[in-house]
Amino acid sequence: MGVTRRIVLPTIKILLLAVIAVAAVRLAFGGDDDSAADDPAVPSVEIVQPEVPASIGTVVNTVDVEGTITADAPTPVRATDAGEVRTFLADPGDVVEEGDPLVEVVFEEEGEPITEVDDEGNEVEVPGEPVRRFRTIEAPTAGTVGEYDVLTGETVAIGDTIGSISTGGFTVSGSLTAEQQYRLVSGPTSAEVQARGGPAPFACTDLRTGRSAGGRGDGGDEGGAAPQDPMAPDQGGGGSSTAVSCTVPPDVTVFDGLAATMVIEAGRAESVLVVPVTAVEGSFEAGNVWKVGPDGEPVETPVTLGLTDGELVEIREGLAEGDSVLEFVPGGTSEDEEMLDPGMVGEAG
Repeated sequence: MGVTRRIVLPTIKILLLAVIAVAAVRLAFGGDDDSAADDPAVPSVEIVQPEVPASIGTVVNTVDVEGTITADAPTPVRATDAGEVRTFLADPGDVVEEGDPLVEVVFEEEGEPITEVDDEGNEVEVPGEPVRRFRTIEAPTAGTVGEYDVLTGETVAIGDTIGSISTGGFTVSGSLTAEQQYRLVSGPTSAEVQARGGPAPFACTDLRTGRSAGGRGDGGDEGGAAPQDPMAPDQGGGGSSTAVSCTVPPDVTVFDGLAATMVIEAGRAESVLVVPVTAVEGSFEAGNVWKVGPDGEPVETPVTLGLTDGELVEIREGLAEGDSVLEFVPGGTSEDEEMLDPGMVGEAG
């Protein structure tokens, strides 16, 4: 009995503790069945690409452009006749309408030739006496007459600049990104403008787009690039940019240099088939989406695109309502990835 108490029972107790310890270790380190984990043919994580259905919705193609309000450059007054400046018919500061007389010039023309008989009795044609002609140079536009660039008695040629007229008008101008240019190909003619700290939003007419779009009254056929917003991103292109501009109505009070936002609506499509823009490769006229095939692999599907609002895009052909497509273009970048700051991503190790 003494041997059992001193030797056998402590030995059994030690064996039981050892068995419990081994079982605990197997549970802690996955000691069940490691065959699946050790098999490289069995994936440990299954990645499921999210899908979205094509649905019916409304797309309003509205483009917001940050711009600047600038005073229109004075309109030059050019001589329409050559001659000597005789009289100024309007003084600097006068308000005139288009076609009002500004300057009178005088020039001489040869008179009608006359026929005379010389000493030998022959008839000869000789020039007539010069005739003085008067012409009026008129205002090319309505506005306020500026200082003249010529003096009384000075001779001018056709096309010479003799003065200027300030129209008192203002233009809103901004720069377009490539994506915005595609969204404005329908050629809208007006925009709603909100001047910072100014009046309520107002309609801005005579909308112009293109590299040569500029303020009125600059002496050209809307030539010269519109003033760029210093806060707008650099568009590249070797120093040129695509601009959009419109004319501020004369009854709206604004000031030179004010910042403004142009809201341009370039189309509306109601009750049309739409999908998120993230699901489409391409953004203008033709694109591709990816359906999930029977084998689970994505299948590229061409589609015809319509309007977009930057979040949804109209699908005119290629899909039916309820068709599921991948929410993100395979190999593309999701919105979450786009939000990552490249500077925050470093090399491992």
